[in-house]
Amino acid sequence: MAMKSLNAPAGGDPVFNDEFLRKLQRLELLARKIFRGLLRGEHTTSHRGRGLEFSDFRRYRPGDDFRHIDWNIYSRLDQLFLKLHTSEEDVTLHLIVDTSASMGFGEPSKFDHARRLAAALAYIALHNLDRVGVSAFAEGLGAALPPIKTRHHMARLLTFLGDLPCAGVTRFDSALRAFAMRTRNPGLVVLISDLLGAGEAQDGIEALRHGGHDVVVIQLLAESEIDPPLEGALRVVDAETGDELEVTVDPELRRLYQHRLELLLQEMESFCRRRGVEYLRASTAIAFEDVVLKYLRQGAHLR
Repeated sequence: MAMKSLNAPAGGDPVFNDEFLRKLQRLELLARKIFRGLLRGEHTTSHRGRGLEFSDFRRYRPGDDFRHIDWNIYSRLDQLFLKLHTSEEDVTLHLIVDTSASMGFGEPSKFDHARRLAAALAYIALHNLDRVGVSAFAEGLGAALPPIKTRHHMARLLTFLGDLPCAGVTRFDSALRAFAMRTRNPGLVVLISDLLGAGEAQDGIEALRHGGHDVVVIQLLAESEIDPPLEGALRVVDAETGDELEVTVDPELRRLYQHRLELLLQEMESFCRRRGVEYLRASTAIAFEDVVLKYLRQGAHLR
C-alpha cells in the first residue's frame, strides 16, 4: 500500500497524524520480514468440515463440534481430540474496540492506544486477508464498519476509528453476545480493551468462541493504573459510573492494590489459556508498533 493512498481523518485527528502513517509503513515492512508467508494466496485458515485437507489435531474444548472428534484416538487414549483441516479460504479479521469511558484514562490514553493498535493490525491484515471489519462497544454494541475487502479502504477505516467517541459504561456480556449473533461468518476476532471492572468479560469472550470465532485478547493498561502515582487523602471517581470513594493512599494500600490488580490480570490470562484464546497484555507506555510486532512474533495469526 503506497503511503500516498492514505490520509489522516478529516479534522486532523492527532491519533493518525503523518508520523503515525510513516510508522505504519515501517511496521508493515517489518511484519513481512517476520512472516515470509504474508503474501496473499499463501494464507490458510483452520476450518472444520468435509472435503478439506487434514492438517492436525488439538484437544477438545467445550462448545466444539462433536462431529469432528477423532474416536480412534479416544479409544486408545481415553481423551478427546479434534481433527483440524486447512482450506485456502479467505479469513475475515474482526477488530472489536472498547470505547467506554474508562478507556480515556492515562497519558497517552488507552483509547488512543487501542485505536492505533486496531489501525496497525488492519493495515497489515489488508495486505493478506480479504476482509477487515471494526466494531466499537461500551454499554452495548456501537458503531461498526462492515468488513471491507480491498486495501484501498484504509483511509475510510482511519476515519471511522478517528470519529469514535469514548464514553459510557462497559457491558461486555451483552455487547459481545450481540456481536456474535450479528456476525454470520466466523473469523479472527481481536478484542482490544482494558477489561477492568467488567465481571462479565469472560462470558463475552465465551460468546465469541461459541460463535465460531478464533479470539485474541489484547488487554491495555495505563502505566498510572499499574503503579498509581498517588499519595495521601484523595477522592477517587469512577470514570464510567461517577461513583466517588474517599481513600488515604499509603504504602500498604498501594501494595494491596497492586496485589489485587495482579490477581485480576492472572485470572484473565489463565481463563484465556484454558479456553484456547490468545492473550497479550500491554502498557500504553509501550509503543503501539512494538505491541503489534510482539503479537505477530508470538501469535499464529496474520501469517
